[in-house]
Amino acid sequence: MKAEQELLATYREWNRIARAEARAIRTQNWNLLADCQLAVKDFQSLTVRLTAEARREWEQAGVDCAEKNRNIQVFINDLIEITRQNQTMLRQAKEAASLQLEQIGEAGRNLKLLHRSYGNVGVAA
Repeated sequence: MKAEQELLATYREWNRIARAEARAIRTQNWNLLADCQLAVKDFQSLTVRLTAEARREWEQAGVDCAEKNRNIQVFINDLIEITRQNQTMLRQAKEAASLQLEQIGEAGRNLKLLHRSYGNVGVAA
């Protein structure tokens, strides 16, 4: 059952990429995160194709498709959980970056006010 083996290998690789996404978020490696997200899109379409092929193989072999689907669902559930965790971490990183940006903006406004207040004061000799 070639398609089933390819499908399982694809889910394992997708899991590895999802975990790499988590590391990228934790380390704020946004280039790696973008690369991982592009790879995940490829895995999504690949798993759809391989799942259909595997199901055809199972039906032709007279295999219990329900049991095979339950086995595949374990991989899917794990990916869903990792994805939820990654989304939470990404949302928290975005919130932290927004707060920092807001603080930097406030500091910039304060510096402009100070510059206006003290900008006209001459230097004593």
